[in-house]
Amino acid sequence: MELMACLDLISGMLAAREHPGVVALSDEETAAVLDLTRVVAHGVERKAAPLVAFAVGRALAGQDEAARLANLGELTAALAAAMGEPDRP
Repeated sequence: MELMACLDLISGMLAAREHPGVVALSDEETAAVLDLTRVVAHGVERKAAPLVAFAVGRALAGQDEAARLANLGELTAALAAAMGEPDRP
């Protein structure tokens, strides 16, 4: 199974469970979370990436999609800069 298909499946399963506030990830959010975990996996330690994704998800819960995307972008850029990555798009 390809990564994006797996993520779509998981996201859809979570949304279908009728948990209050649980929604499927948009394509933009999926890309932003994958970018964040890539920075962490390559800059800190690979096994830290899932924990960072979980912690960030909890921290951003309750925000609208635009705010989540903005905060994910800011966090990813700050982590990349702290780890010495070159300028990012």
